[in-house]
Amino acid sequence: MVSLLQRMRKLQTVRLHDRLLPRPLLTSTAEGTSLSSPPAADHQIDLNTQLLAIRLGPGAAVLPKEISRIHMRFAPKIDGGHMGPRKFWRHELVRLKFHNPAIPMTLDRTAAQTDPALMTVFFADPEASPTSGAAPTTSTSGDKEPSNYSPSSRTETIDMTNRTQENILADLIKITSAKQVEATQEELETLRSLEEQRLRSERDSKLSLEVREKKKREEALLAQARGDVASAV
Repeated sequence: MVSLLQRMRKLQTVRLHDRLLPRPLLTSTAEGTSLSSPPAADHQIDLNTQLLAIRLGPGAAVLPKEISRIHMRFAPKIDGGHMGPRKFWRHELVRLKFHNPAIPMTLDRTAAQTDPALMTVFFADPEASPTSGAAPTTSTSGDKEPSNYSPSSRTETIDMTNRTQENILADLIKITSAKQVEATQEELETLRSLEEQRLRSERDSKLSLEVREKKKREEALLAQARGDVASAV
């Protein structure tokens, strides 16, 4: 079972907001350089950034009510032109599901590496009742339409093989006439504020590291001087 809601919480990197994502902090120790946990302020910046990264960016679009389901089928490995579909699933599809929680989005990763990577878009029967509530995003073993999904009047297929995630998204938006979500003025201000906080945090971390390194050098020189004095006695 693949849950996009879980993937939303784990989303760490997005191309649109790479400059806002937190960098790992380096701490020098006797054993070498290691990663350390970010301070509380950085954690809050990280959380706000992740929320905006899901709401905004490639794939942030509202699908029309006629779309009843989206199904992706590609191989478990990236060979044979399956890299683009995998990236689309990990990033664009997350945002798409965030903005369209009632539309089922299913995934089948059992295709052979030599099989084409396909996306099937199901269009609902105009007479069918609209789907209510949040629909799950799951892994399936085929492209059959389960009975609990709304009846479909037609389908459109996108061949994702050897396509980039940008190309796949462009085709999906063209087929569905989805409306892309633009950042509000308030969100743009938030992005700028987060960027300023990130830069300040980086400067503070760099200064703190320089102070610790200077102290270590001074302690090393002092220890060496004491050793020289002791050996001279």
